[in-house]
Amino acid sequence: MRRFLTLVSLLLVAFPAGMTITGCYRNPAGNYCNGLGFGPKVTDLYSITLQPQNTGVSMAFGQTRQITPGTGATCKGGTASVTNPTYGSTNLQLVDISPTGNLCAGTWNRNTGGGIPDFTICNYPNPLPSSSGLPYGTAYISESSQSVTSNPVQVFVHAPVTSISLVGPTQCVSQTQVAQLDAEACYAGANNAQYEFCAPPSVTKFACKNGLAPGVSAVPSCNGSIGTLTYNAQNGSVATINPETNQITAVAPGTTVINASISQSGSSAGYFSTCPPQSIQISLNGKTAGTVTQGVTQNLSTTVLDTNNHVITGLTLDYQSTNPQDLTVSSSGAVTASFPGSASVYAICQPSECNPAPINLFGANGTGLSIASNPVDLTVPGTASAYVWYGAPGKSQYFVPVQLLSGTVGSTVRLPYVPNSMVMDQTGTTLYFGSEHELMVYSTASNSLTSQSTGTPGVVLAVSPNNSTILVNDQVRQLFYLISGTGTTAPSSFGGLGTAAQFTPDGKTLYVTDSATAGPGHTNTLYVFNANTGWTTYPLTTSGGTIGPENLAITVPGVGAYVSGNPTVAHTWCPTGTVGDYNSMTFYPQGDSVNADTDVLAATTDGQHILGAALTAGGISFSDIGVTIPSTACPTAVNSVLQPLLLTHTLNQTTLAVNATSVNQVVTSPATVSTGTAGAAYSLSFVTYNGTTAGATLPYYQQTTGNTTSLGTVGYLTLAGGTSITAPVAGAFSPDNTLFFVSTAGDNKVHYISTTTLQDTQQISPNLPVCNPSTDQGCTAPAGSTGTVPATVITVKPRATT
Repeated sequence: MRRFLTLVSLLLVAFPAGMTITGCYRNPAGNYCNGLGFGPKVTDLYSITLQPQNTGVSMAFGQTRQITPGTGATCKGGTASVTNPTYGSTNLQLVDISPTGNLCAGTWNRNTGGGIPDFTICNYPNPLPSSSGLPYGTAYISESSQSVTSNPVQVFVHAPVTSISLVGPTQCVSQTQVAQLDAEACYAGANNAQYEFCAPPSVTKFACKNGLAPGVSAVPSCNGSIGTLTYNAQNGSVATINPETNQITAVAPGTTVINASISQSGSSAGYFSTCPPQSIQISLNGKTAGTVTQGVTQNLSTTVLDTNNHVITGLTLDYQSTNPQDLTVSSSGAVTASFPGSASVYAICQPSECNPAPINLFGANGTGLSIASNPVDLTVPGTASAYVWYGAPGKSQYFVPVQLLSGTVGSTVRLPYVPNSMVMDQTGTTLYFGSEHELMVYSTASNSLTSQSTGTPGVVLAVSPNNSTILVNDQVRQLFYLISGTGTTAPSSFGGLGTAAQFTPDGKTLYVTDSATAGPGHTNTLYVFNANTGWTTYPLTTSGGTIGPENLAITVPGVGAYVSGNPTVAHTWCPTGTVGDYNSMTFYPQGDSVNADTDVLAATTDGQHILGAALTAGGISFSDIGVTIPSTACPTAVNSVLQPLLLTHTLNQTTLAVNATSVNQVVTSPATVSTGTAGAAYSLSFVTYNGTTAGATLPYYQQTTGNTTSLGTVGYLTLAGGTSITAPVAGAFSPDNTLFFVSTAGDNKVHYISTTTLQDTQQISPNLPVCNPSTDQGCTAPAGSTGTVPATVITVKPRATT
């Protein structure tokens, strides 16, 4: 023992100062939430969160709802299991809850007998709740497990809601601005009377038909009585809603329906409008006129102000070019020049891509309507050559191509059937020929047949500028076919007959006119197809004249169309009718009436003139209608009634001293440009016609560029060939406006007219063989015809000079 004590003493003396003894250490208190070694452990269930803890639950009498099990947490914030939960309610007569967490807005059946399981029938509360005379009440539910109880969740129990009306901004809200949504609701009382259930304090005129229930002097807010409503914007591109706060944010111009729901039922509660454009201003390098070089892309600058004078960004605009073969504008505003020439470009905001509105809310706060920008006039320097195609639908089963650069007249191309129409798309890639048998489609690159559509026989009336849609009129079945693609996609159809049609430059709207003078089944009717509103029709009952409303011309910009006849009338894109009443809407009402008789019409590219011509006893009556578009935006509604866009005009008329039997065309120059290098001081137009008098001349008309109230200059061009020429029957300008190609009857030639000297500089013979009406179905040539016929259709596309 003495030795042991000596050893211990030596060890104590030898241990260095400041050193401690370490080894295995246990701290049982660290396993507990309070760190003191007692109470809940850090792995135990510490709290239960039951949802929805902020908004509560809304239930109509007798409804059931399975609650979402609560989530458990430890005292350290970790996840903990909630095992064997039990549920409780502060008022089982109002809100009953089954052992599995299934809520009943009333009381569950228990011990019913007859083999009916418990908790399968939810009975109405007994007695029914009443708060200040209104049928609602509240209770709280909770979930418990392992001696831990969740937060309480408020349950709103009420009579069924029969309708919900939005209470929010009635005026439009500018982009990015925020507004608060609220609502008022109705319930059914005795005899199905509709009484006000709840509403914001700001509401003084109740939406419910019978107002306040007997004995009720005021109603609470909906959040405090029936619970929090859920809102949804039907069109998320117009507005978005924060589900936590029910605040709505304006995103882009337009109107959207707002749906509201509560207690498992919903309805359309109202609408919300983001302010529409008031003006669109575009420019190139800060100017509204300029020069664009071939192959160099330049971007337009666009500034859009809404009706509150706030700047709008991110709009989807359509850009229109008056000469898309030479100059195009992309959807982003990038200008590309392919060939020399000139064009005016516009930006258009139109539904449904821009400023949309549901069909029954057209015009709400100015939404659902279209608006155009100012023009930007662009010139592409240089001179281009051209490809030209000649045909004579109804008279020849052939067409012939010509390369202007080489001067070579190509070989005639025989079609499968005699065509009744010939149209080239504005991109210059495809030729479409209609016939009684089928639609025939040819490539301009190879002059070869690319497709035949036997399911769409008829007359090709129009092709959209981007070659995406073809309009064929089956005059036997009396159907319009709208064909997507290049004649290969199954068409949509609409009943009717037409004599002429044009697309707006953006391809979004198609105007079709028909005249009763065209034959059996034809009527004086204007048809309009729009991508947003579909097909609509408008009677042209006042249209008279020699041949009635057989022709039309689109305004520049494309806010409407003038239709020939007497009077000559315009229909424009601003609808009329009561906002919110679809049945009262006229989508393309009359916007102008001109006391002029016209058989054919054309618009000058400066947008200032509609030129018309009609056959009269003393020659051809020529009308220069000076057009003023007072605003590129639709007029403001008056007492919720939409107003049409009314165009104003001046009228100057003269008589063309020619011997004609009918008028074929007024052909306006593609751009107010001279030799493809500079803007000209005037626009040039020619009039073509049928006749039988030898030595026929070609009338032309020069009009000062811009808005003028005076008559321009009329002249007559003598064509090479002299007395052999009986009429200039068809014509077309080269895209760079250096030449006018005119086909003449008598000599059956095509004459090249210089637009600068107004001289006949060259003649070619297309040599289109005449068809035989006895053997060629669809041939309208006189019986016994032989030899060749003059071209009655001329189509042109530009090409490089190298």
